[in-house]
Amino acid sequence: MPQQFHFHDLVISLHPEVYDPAEDSFLLLESLMISPKDTILELGTGCGLIALACAFQGATVVCTDINPYAVQLTRQNIEKNSHLLKGVITVRQGDLFSMVKNSERFNLILFNPPYLPTKKNERTDTWFNVATDGGPTGLRLTKQFLHGLRQHLQPDGAGYFIFSSLSNRILLEKYLKKEQLSSTILTTKRYDGEDLDVYRVTPTASNQQKELRSPTEARTT
Repeated sequence: MPQQFHFHDLVISLHPEVYDPAEDSFLLLESLMISPKDTILELGTGCGLIALACAFQGATVVCTDINPYAVQLTRQNIEKNSHLLKGVITVRQGDLFSMVKNSERFNLILFNPPYLPTKKNERTDTWFNVATDGGPTGLRLTKQFLHGLRQHLQPDGAGYFIFSSLSNRILLEKYLKKEQLSSTILTTKRYDGEDLDVYRVTPTASNQQKELRSPTEARTT
């Protein structure tokens, strides 16, 4: 029998090839205020906990994961909890924004990225490694997330992601500046020798005006 845990009324099954929800997952969830009007994209959904918690509140959710075991597990968890969900969840298998149409826009985009700094000789060919390997700086996937964010945000939308103090914060600030994103740290908690931050990011005001004038031009800059 698969391992399970309860999150409020939801029953979530786990799988050995899928990252288990941990402090970072729950910290991100605690930082969100979800309403039934929200349209949400969650990247790297894992077991689907965050997507399910958002749909439980009535939101419309698209979630993706590159791990086929995660996609299958999320679909099973949706079916198991379908009677509790007020919103709708769509699950897609793919890497980050690769399964999102250019025309799709969301008011919330969520990502708990792989953030552990990992040297080349430390990598293993496992799905668990995919869920934790942040590259040498810990920001390999976070950089890609920030780069694709603006194209898929509604004008009043925001992105939320987890950052670990084990990663390179100076480099993160450079990425945010390059992508013309304003950021706020919503909450910080310390776990086992590292600080975990929840970042909220939005396009800068000048960049939002540019996108409203010429969406095609803004997406190609």
